[in-house]
Amino acid sequence: MNSIHELLDNSARKYPNKSAIIFDDLRISFTELLKKTEFLSNLIQEKISTGNVISILCENSPFFIISYFSVLKSGCIAHIIPPSISDFNLKQQIKETNPEMILSTRSFEQKLNRTQLTKKIFFVENTIFSKVNSNDFCGNCFHETASIIFTSGTTSKPKGVKLTHKNVLTATSNIVKMIDIHPNDIELNSLSLSHSFGLGCLHATFMQGGTSLIFKNTINLKQILKNAKYENATGFVGVPVIFYQILNSFPDLFSSIPSIRYLLTNTAPMKKESILEVMDLFPKANFYTYYGLTEASRSTFLLFNKNKNKLESVGKTAPGVEIKILDNNGKVISNDAMGEIFIKGDHVIKNYWNNQHADKSIKDGWLQTGDLGYFDSDNFLFLKSRKDDLINVGGEKFTSEEVELIIKEIPEISDVAVIGISNEIFGQLPVAFVVTNKEITVTQIINHCSKKMERYKIPHKISFLDALPKTDSGKIKRNSLKSNFIQ
Repeated sequence: MNSIHELLDNSARKYPNKSAIIFDDLRISFTELLKKTEFLSNLIQEKISTGNVISILCENSPFFIISYFSVLKSGCIAHIIPPSISDFNLKQQIKETNPEMILSTRSFEQKLNRTQLTKKIFFVENTIFSKVNSNDFCGNCFHETASIIFTSGTTSKPKGVKLTHKNVLTATSNIVKMIDIHPNDIELNSLSLSHSFGLGCLHATFMQGGTSLIFKNTINLKQILKNAKYENATGFVGVPVIFYQILNSFPDLFSSIPSIRYLLTNTAPMKKESILEVMDLFPKANFYTYYGLTEASRSTFLLFNKNKNKLESVGKTAPGVEIKILDNNGKVISNDAMGEIFIKGDHVIKNYWNNQHADKSIKDGWLQTGDLGYFDSDNFLFLKSRKDDLINVGGEKFTSEEVELIIKEIPEISDVAVIGISNEIFGQLPVAFVVTNKEITVTQIINHCSKKMERYKIPHKISFLDALPKTDSGKIKRNSLKSNFIQ
């Protein structure tokens, strides 16, 4: 397989009448999806030369999937824009990628107008699929750029990640192998398809000829679970916060879906007690997590069920992936010693989109992740925090996650973020921002921390928020918290 769009081509050939997508009351077979993709691809080829960038701004829907595969099939590069993007970031991304066309839907017309973009905007609507032309163009090749996805930008300016077909197909093969996805699987994908987690799951489902059950958003979780039960979903993928909401509000409905045989989560560490609760609800299903970045997706995998003594780990390296831990001097360190994580493999990007400064983090095929972690004696990788999240109090260094995990043990706390704030005497002091689901005092939180951690790790100040600022992919914007605290 040389290109991503062959995932759709091959499944349409093997399973022509099978549902590729279920969206609300709409079912689209692989054959129908391929035909719509071919038609839009033809329209693109009439207007745009191969190798050019085409931006896609669209919510989760069949239109997004059709647009994405059409761009790739036409030999162009898909710049994938998250639907919740701010006007400022939209302008910045368009400026950096300089697309020849923007594919979108009418729901984003006002947003696009506000940015005063001069680029050609093409609205993807049902009416354009009234007829289908044949299209034998094979699109991009294995080593060429397939897509651009901008990183979350939690601690710095977002960077354009330039993914090749090789990067994506390598990661996709690992998902299929490690999760053991079958052609008869019906996967409930509660994720945004504009993020590498959600899109990666779609790739894997299509590679096997399975069915993807997608939703515009996750506002109505109860209805989503009802749909999963009605469709006999066999897989469920979601970020930790989705699992938390379900466990808090709909555990009985969730557990009433007997067809589920695998579950998958990622993007943030999940509470240990929540992991165990999910496994109790689905004793016969496999529950997985993984570690990866947009630049190096699915680098490790962990099956919670068989590693209950490693629930805080992110698992072992995936097939064909190399990971090493280096100290500040660039030397490989021994197991159980924390350092910076470096990753190498065919799934790792070679460079960023027009960003020579960011390219310095990739050398000899090794990606410098900026993440801190360690391997234990059993070669399980433990991810501690971002290198930028390391807090130094008078020479005593620790990670934000250490404190966050302890605060999360408090039942009244639904979300928490800890950052280091500059201090003239100690260098830095930890500050915690918490979101609560029930009333709790600062004193109660401090008392809990006092029992579980060293004094220098206890938050110097605790602020209560209605919600933590997060990126489109659900990662905490620590720089935003730091800026607001200083102000």
